[in-house]
Amino acid sequence: MASFQTHIAVAAVGSLTASAVCLETGLLNQPQALALFSLGILAGILPDIDSDHSIPTRLVFTILSFAVAISAILIFQGQLSLLYLLGLALTGALFVRFIVYALFARMTEHRGLFHSLPAALIFGLGAFSLAYYLLGLTLNLAWLTAAYVSAGYLLHLLLDELYSVNFIGLSMKKSFGSALTLFSHSSWFAYLLMYAALGLAFYLLPLPYGLVSA
Repeated sequence: MASFQTHIAVAAVGSLTASAVCLETGLLNQPQALALFSLGILAGILPDIDSDHSIPTRLVFTILSFAVAISAILIFQGQLSLLYLLGLALTGALFVRFIVYALFARMTEHRGLFHSLPAALIFGLGAFSLAYYLLGLTLNLAWLTAAYVSAGYLLHLLLDELYSVNFIGLSMKKSFGSALTLFSHSSWFAYLLMYAALGLAFYLLPLPYGLVSA
């Protein structure tokens, strides 16, 4: 398994390359390229959120805590007094950071469902939904956001698989094949649910403009 620093470095290189190409071809402007570059780096460590107390897990749940607090302030601004508004934001942030985090850590295992190809696609589609429906980004930019997330996620999985191979001795560690997983008999129901969710999402979500038939 690659180290945290290696995952960050490789994700940064991959995300920087993608952003440079998108800038050169006019798909992104500079602020958008910078935002997606950062998102690609974050996606490069996402699979390790199933590792209890790891840096990616703490980072992701800290970001989620701030996101919940900010969302609470934006949603209830003008409806509550400042004191109650701050209290609600703090309560939401603490609930995510400690309660949701503890439940998540108990329900997941390292190199489980999150180290799989369908998980990479689900995170990408989740990013699309947030970008398009919540943030109001254009359809193509939302799909580009999804591509950055899924690509960064897959880069992490691929790197883990490469580190499971001893190229000098031409041998493989026991962990080989546990990252780029398509299906697992021990978690067959969860995988079926993921594939069903993917099928439904691809059926319902709008296609990029260039792929829509006239």
